[in-house]
Amino acid sequence: MEAHLRAKENLLVIANMRGDSPEAIAQKLFTQTSVGGLQGPTISPIVTREANQGWHSVTVVVRRDHLTQAIAELRGIGGSGIIVSPVTYIFEDEPPRYTAMLAALK
Repeated sequence: MEAHLRAKENLLVIANMRGDSPEAIAQKLFTQTSVGGLQGPTISPIVTREANQGWHSVTVVVRRDHLTQAIAELRGIGGSGIIVSPVTYIFEDEPPRYTAMLAALK
């Protein structure tokens, strides 16, 4: 239940970006305020029909109330083909409320 409540505030955003490396793209993302992700972005190479295109897929979790700003930031640093999906669950290592509940039950 905790994971579902946490997810309601967030959206999954996927964008295509050109860059020399995942690290170079991450540095562009870290200059922005809304597209840092939970711990950071997930950046994967995109296999294209033509070699050496430098395309990568960037996946970040964005707060729902920051979506418009996040889209503008992604576009501003070269993001395109942006997809936004709802998030159903975000599981933490061990949610504080769960830990508190277990302690109360002992």
